[in-house]
Amino acid sequence: MNDKPHELAPSTYWIQAWEQAVLSNTRTASDEEEEQYWQEHASVYDERNPLAPYTQVIMERVIADLKPSDHLLEVGPGTGGFTQLLVPYVASITLVEPSAAMYKEFCLSWASMSYPLPKAIALKWEEAPPLQADILFSANAVYRIRDMKACLIQMNQTATRHVFLVQSIGRPFAGPLQVELDGAATERERAAAISDILTELGLKHQYRTFPIQRKNGAVHDVALIHWEPQVVSTD
Repeated sequence: MNDKPHELAPSTYWIQAWEQAVLSNTRTASDEEEEQYWQEHASVYDERNPLAPYTQVIMERVIADLKPSDHLLEVGPGTGGFTQLLVPYVASITLVEPSAAMYKEFCLSWASMSYPLPKAIALKWEEAPPLQADILFSANAVYRIRDMKACLIQMNQTATRHVFLVQSIGRPFAGPLQVELDGAATERERAAAISDILTELGLKHQYRTFPIQRKNGAVHDVALIHWEPQVVSTD
């Protein structure tokens, strides 16, 4: 696979990767198939190979920028592993979680917490109404987004102080974007592509990677992408 720079703008490359992925994986575009997948797998998600419990070095950097008065919005919390790490450091949390199966597991795991159950919005992020929060946090939740440029603009407009995105790098934890371009197969890691789109938008941000050892012993990089909301041209 060719992973060298290509002529497409990063946001265009992401869309083309999404559109080509639909041809081989109908779950990419089908909300029904996505939900069916989680109906079958959500209950064992935390048993197999969760990420949140092994990200202390990443979460220390996130928590350092939180305030006790903050309202935090989490996009795609899944079973709530990261939510449980964040809740002691903020005043309140709102969730945007489209999967009923995942939210059911979230509520079951939250039963052991001494904090109120966060408010949940049962919509996909790209379909959510305008929201406002001090902090926006999301971990490995944008894999079905078609228009990443619009997604990042929406995140930038939602947060007033910080946006934090956690993104696994490399197979099997996060398959790269793939595009057939001029007869050649190209790949781009999702984390790097997100950073490239932020640069395309003129959003100054930090991109750092950390080696994380997972439950099964595998070590791979996980990216922390962080920026403070800025005015950005949407032309």
